[in-house]
Parts: sequence; C-alpha cells; structure tokens
Amino acid sequence: MAAFAQNALGFFVQLFPCALMIFLPFPQEDYRFRPRQIFVWMTIVSVLLAVLFSAVLCMRDMGMYPKHIVISNPFMFAAILLILAAYIWLVRETLMKKLLVFFIVVFYGVTEFVLVNAIYAVWNPGVPDTTAYPYTGDFLLLYAGTTALLMPLVLAAVIRPLKEYIQKIEPRNMQREFFITIFSTLVYFIMTIYCETIIGKAGYLWYFLLPMLFLTLNQILIYWLLFRESVRRRLDSERQQAMEIRQFQYEKIVGDMENTRRMRHDLRHHYNSLNDMLDRGRLSEMKEYLSEVIDTTVRRDNEVYCRNMTVNGLLQYYIGIARDEDIRCVVRAECGEPAIEPADLTVLFGNAMENAINACKKCPENRWIDVQVGTVQGSLAIEISNSCKGVRLSRYFQSSDGFSPAEAFVSEGTGGGYGLRSIAHTAQKYGGSAGFRFNAEKEMFTARIRLNMPTDV
Repeated sequence: MAAFAQNALGFFVQLFPCALMIFLPFPQEDYRFRPRQIFVWMTIVSVLLAVLFSAVLCMRDMGMYPKHIVISNPFMFAAILLILAAYIWLVRETLMKKLLVFFIVVFYGVTEFVLVNAIYAVWNPGVPDTTAYPYTGDFLLLYAGTTALLMPLVLAAVIRPLKEYIQKIEPRNMQREFFITIFSTLVYFIMTIYCETIIGKAGYLWYFLLPMLFLTLNQILIYWLLFRESVRRRLDSERQQAMEIRQFQYEKIVGDMENTRRMRHDLRHHYNSLNDMLDRGRLSEMKEYLSEVIDTTVRRDNEVYCRNMTVNGLLQYYIGIARDEDIRCVVRAECGEPAIEPADLTVLFGNAMENAINACKKCPENRWIDVQVGTVQGSLAIEISNSCKGVRLSRYFQSSDGFSPAEAFVSEGTGGGYGLRSIAHTAQKYGGSAGFRFNAEKEMFTARIRLNMPTDV
C-alpha cells in the first residue's frame, strides 16, 4: 500500500501543476465553463490518472506482464495528450495561442524532471533503478520540493508576462514567436532527454549538469527576448493606433466644418424661401413652413439622452444621421459625468455608431440601432446593437456564440478595419475591454465596451 500511495501521489504532483498552469494565461471569458468548475474537474482527472497509473504498476507486480517493461514514461505521455485534448476544447481561443502556452508549460515540466534527476544523482551516485517504483520516497520529496520552488518562479517570470502577451497580441502578429517558441522548446526537450539518458545514466554527472544548466539558461533567455520584443512591437502598434485615432478625429473635424457650410447653405435657402413668401403676401404658408423648420431643428438638437454633454452631443449627432437613413433608434443612456476624455468618448461612439449605421444601410428592411449606456460598479458600460446582414471573420478566428476581440473581424470598407481596433485600444487605455459579437440567426451585431473610471460616479 505504501508503494501504491507513493506512486499515485508522485504522479499527481508531477502532472497536476502542469495541467493547472496551461489555463492560467487565459482570461475567464475564454473558458467554456466557470474557472472553479474547470479546476475541480482537472483535479479529479489528475487524481484518477494517478490512481490508474499506480494500479497498473501493481498489476505488473502481480505478474500480469513482465516487470522489466517501463510504463512510467508512456503513461505520462498518454496523460499529457489527454490533458492537452481537454485543454484545447475547454479554452475558446485560437489554436496558435493555446499551443504556445502548452509548449511553455512543457518546458517547465521538462526542467523539473531534469532537476529532480540531477539532484537525485548528487545524493545517490550511480544509476537509480526506477523501473519498479518510479516515485520512491526520495523522488516524491524532490518533486514536491522542486514544485514548491519552481512553480512560483515560473508563474512570476513566464506565465504572468505570457498572459499579457497572448491577450494583447493579434494572432497574425505572433507567428514568429509561435514558431520560435515551439522549435526551441522541442530542441530543449530532445537535448535534455538525450543528455539525461545517455550522459547522465552513464555516470558522468558533471558532463550532464553543465550542458543542462546551459540549455536551461539559454531557453529562459529565448523566452525573455521573445516577450521583450513582443512588448516593443505592441508599443509600436499602440503608437500607430494613436496616430489613426488622431487621423479619425481630424477627419471628423473636417466633416463637421463641411456640415456647418452645408447648414449655412440650407439657412440661406430657408431665408430666400421665407422672403419670397413674404413678398407674395403668403403669410399663412410662410407660418406653416417656418413652424416645420423649427420643429425639425428642435427635435434633433434639443433631444436629451443623458446628462453628459459630450455623450449627449455625440448621440444627437449620430442618431440624427441614422434617422435620416430611416433607421429606427432606441437610446437608454445614463452615465453622469465619467472622468473620461471627450476625445476618447468621440472615438468610441464615433466608430461604434458609424459601423452600426453603415451595417443598417445594407439591410433592405428592419433597420434599427439600440444604444445602452450606464455606469456599473465604477465602470462605464456601453452596448450598441444593430441590424446586420453579415460580417467577415479573420482566418485566425472561428465563429463563436460569445464575444470576440476586434481582430476577429475584417473590415469590408477602405478603412482597413481600424474602427473596432480603435475602440478596443481606447478601452484598454482605461483598463477596460471591448468585445464584439455577430448573431447570424437574429441578424444582429453587438459591440460591448467597458471602461474603468478613476473615481465612482
């Protein structure tokens, strides 16, 4: 029973941290189920695999198959494949990002394996016989100690920056990191196993430790350089997006100036019409015409949607454009005075409303836009839904019932798809997020935006 418990516990201690770490870099909204449920099920599966592993060893001791057959490594490999399949299904992200995380966790597992065997070799010179009981008392203590030592280090030095990286880097911009990470991890894995089995088993301890130390430090350096370079590329991308936002603001100002000139032209037309009616003495017609003009102006310019002047002005402007296109609009807005720059609000509402209006124009009937704005627990929440016939998805993303990042959608216009990315960039500026979803059954597109405000309102 002691050997059964040791082998089961040793297998669990070696497998479970890796099974847990592959989920940590992803946000909760990427999980198919709640994080607590996934954690519980991963724990149960790891325990069952550990018990099954120890039971198979007991079957061998009972003479059901030759004792010289090594089962630990093939069983561990099969368990890894099972965990990998469950992980790929449970996380709704691109396969490239999931494999990137998986291979980095493999690096952690191989490093722990090599470290445990190296320490054991120092304590027990010679070749340890682990064919009968892979997890003896010494090995069990070593795995527990190295897990307590390595796991916090890897979480802080690798997993934390990796989490920021995979959330902010678009799949099409991470191909270089993906292939370098997989290639270097595979090379590291092959070389460490070769050195451990050929050099280490031959008894040349120092010839084994020195190349292992070099390979491990080299691999950490590769990861560090990759993440450092990715941060630089992300900053360059943000600067580019900031330039695009300023360009958008400039074009909006130019458009407003053009609207002002058009309004002056319309005003001269009204004056000429009124003057003509006055010259002909058609006072009743003149009064009716003037009343119609005033009613139209008051209905558009004096409609109040919320107390925030910037948001109210933007909604007045874009709702007016939408109604000119025979688009039915419903607005529910109450956001007070959030501590958000007017320019950023202009980017958010400008891009979102323009996308909604353009999508509605392509619908022959049932054109509508629904706008909801409010504050929830210190955050400004914006949800804009509209009728939409269809969208184009990036080849890096698959259709999903949940909300997807801006990179999942490809622009059909000449703007290059920067509208949604500008929204996402502005949301990230305030520590928030932006998600987008297309419902083909309801022919509806939804933009959901959240911005954290410095103070509660």
